[in-house]
Amino acid sequence: MKETLLKIIDLNKYFPLRSGFTDLISFKTSKKIKVIDHLDLKLNKSEILVIAGESGSGKTTLAKLIMRSIDSDSGKIIFDNKDITKLEGKELLKIRSRIQMIFQDPYSSLDPRMKIFDIVKEPLTVHKKKISRNEMQECIESTLKKVNLDPQEVSYKFPHMLSGGQRQRVNFARALVLKPLLIIADEPVSMLDVSIRFQILELMKKLRDEENVSFLYITHDLSTSQYVGDNIIILYKGQIIEQGNIHEVLVHPLHPYTKALISAIPKFNNLEEIHIKNDVETCKNGCKFLNKCLYATEECTNAEPTLIQDNPSHSIRCYNYKSIK
Repeated sequence: MKETLLKIIDLNKYFPLRSGFTDLISFKTSKKIKVIDHLDLKLNKSEILVIAGESGSGKTTLAKLIMRSIDSDSGKIIFDNKDITKLEGKELLKIRSRIQMIFQDPYSSLDPRMKIFDIVKEPLTVHKKKISRNEMQECIESTLKKVNLDPQEVSYKFPHMLSGGQRQRVNFARALVLKPLLIIADEPVSMLDVSIRFQILELMKKLRDEENVSFLYITHDLSTSQYVGDNIIILYKGQIIEQGNIHEVLVHPLHPYTKALISAIPKFNNLEEIHIKNDVETCKNGCKFLNKCLYATEECTNAEPTLIQDNPSHSIRCYNYKSIK
């Protein structure tokens, strides 16, 4: 049995929805929108877990909740056998040194005024790692080598002097220098050339195998997720609608939403194109996907479906998945 690194239990997050002039001038909210909805998640050590879904599904909000850059409204986040949901101050700073994040844009996520050496050094300074100057030099150089960058070539360059792929490797080095247990990679290849994307994904697998780092890989691109992930979670409006072994979910999807996402990928498999309704409204009592689903029945309108275990490595939130071809 693999050891669990991250466990999320019944996590919920609301954002205020201000409407009308009165709400704006009074800074009060008459409505709230639920962005993360009763979410349960488990990530094992040395695992790459893919979080996939369209824009607005709650992927980045989930990452921010795990990083504790925003607070949840309810639920628990258990990291390395410790509840970090309400941590503050020095305890929270200590946890953040073990959970690092890589952002989507390799250009804006690096300070253009700092040299690469100083960028990778900064986390060591922020977290007050007491090491000598020589040890720091060796640490930074070895970290750059781990992400396939030549320290002699890049250390004293500025970000604008590097390519997009090199900049993203610097982001990986900055995250890796603290020897974290978990790295959250939020769309790390979406702004890179196609020829560079798989080099970065290969780097993730290398770090997973050699450094025992777990990854939460957030993406909307299922074609890259099947190359790098071990397991996958499909999010829709803050709710897990399908999850399991990545190859089983992508080759044999069960939920109509997952099928629609996969059928949009050219030549991914033999799945016929699946259409969904263009309706943005959400059913208040039934399934969240109800107003977009072509296969909905009366049962779908009465109560929200729960996650059903189709087999030990595949779960689905749908009443009628067995009748959908």
